Amino acid sequence: MKLHVLRYFIAVARERSITRAAEVLHVTQPTLSRQLRDLEREVGCALFSRDGHGVELTDDGWFLFHRAQEIVDLADRTEHELTHGRAELTGTVSLGCTECQGFHALADLMRAFLVEHPQVRFDLHTGYTDTMEAELASGVIDFALLIANVSTASLGYVTLPQADRWGMLVRRDSPYAGRTSVRAAEVAGEPLILPRRAKAMNNITAWFGDAAPELRVVATYSLLSNAVLLVEHGLGVAVCMDGAIGVRGSEQCVFVPLAPARTQQSILAWRRGRVLGPAAEAFRALVSS
Repeated sequence: MKLHVLRYFIAVARERSITRAAEVLHVTQPTLSRQLRDLEREVGCALFSRDGHGVELTDDGWFLFHRAQEIVDLADRTEHELTHGRAELTGTVSLGCTECQGFHALADLMRAFLVEHPQVRFDLHTGYTDTMEAELASGVIDFALLIANVSTASLGYVTLPQADRWGMLVRRDSPYAGRTSVRAAEVAGEPLILPRRAKAMNNITAWFGDAAPELRVVATYSLLSNAVLLVEHGLGVAVCMDGAIGVRGSEQCVFVPLAPARTQQSILAWRRGRVLGPAAEAFRALVSS
């Protein structure tokens, strides 16, 4: 797959029209249509469904769309770093971030770095840990802020000072709202909203002990945004970390820590052995010092 063809494909997917995409790209419509047909032959599947109103991505098309965006973004960043990295330090440092207390330390590191290198830009990707691990492995991002219960065999990393506490997010009118802590078994009978990530789910069910088989799970989540709304609307109690609450706070909800206390550190990680661009390498040197 050629890079310019992927750019054509992305434009058509965004415009949902070959005619409009051709105008944006400044190419003729027959040329663009031919490139798309050649791309579909190359990958061996239909990328668009076509009707009288335009084009829509197929399931295979959506898969390629997300991958194409990653490839084009990586190519653009690589070109920029090669052409600009030899003068005053410029370029982009790409960071993947989960919702955790460690972001406070990361923000301080970013600020200190920009004082020394004001022409550098940070590009933040927010997602849950599994997504950030995958993007780090594929080279889409340079660094990832992760919860420390990940495999670090292939990673270089620094442990950040702040720790996250696990607890329950409840409505202010909940009987648990005035508590300084709550035991997992005490809320085992409540409708629960749990993080979807397998490792977190395994830990949580272990905390509930003998009550785990009887848990009533009404929803699972990746990031806490929607879980907060579910708690606000009275659907249940969300199990989460307080760092995520700091990002997705709510005046209608209260965070109650677990007892006994359960905490997790976060790490800022990079792929060991991967060649970074000048800006990312300089940032790695800062965080490692």
